[in-house]
Amino acid sequence: VGNVTAALAVANIVKTSLGPVGLDKMLVDDIGDVLITNDGATILKSLEVEHPAARVLVDLANLQDQEVGDGTTSVVIIASELLRRGNDLVKNGIHP
Repeated sequence: VGNVTAALAVANIVKTSLGPVGLDKMLVDDIGDVLITNDGATILKSLEVEHPAARVLVDLANLQDQEVGDGTTSVVIIASELLRRGNDLVKNGIHP
């Protein structure tokens, strides 16, 4: 449950930036520099993720960006939704 929650937290960060009407995110680093973007890859690269399950989603987005150059936000949202639905099956006693 904790792993799925961590993965969903990462997905929720980038979910609102998806699509043509996606919202911009204002990112502030340690020294106070501000970056405004709606690019999922940029947002995820700026995060300092320590949780292993959440880190898998960030790595997945990085691989998507390296291989294809687009679709990072979509990949994270799809993977997190698969985890969420699989978790629901496990809670109901069904093997996913």
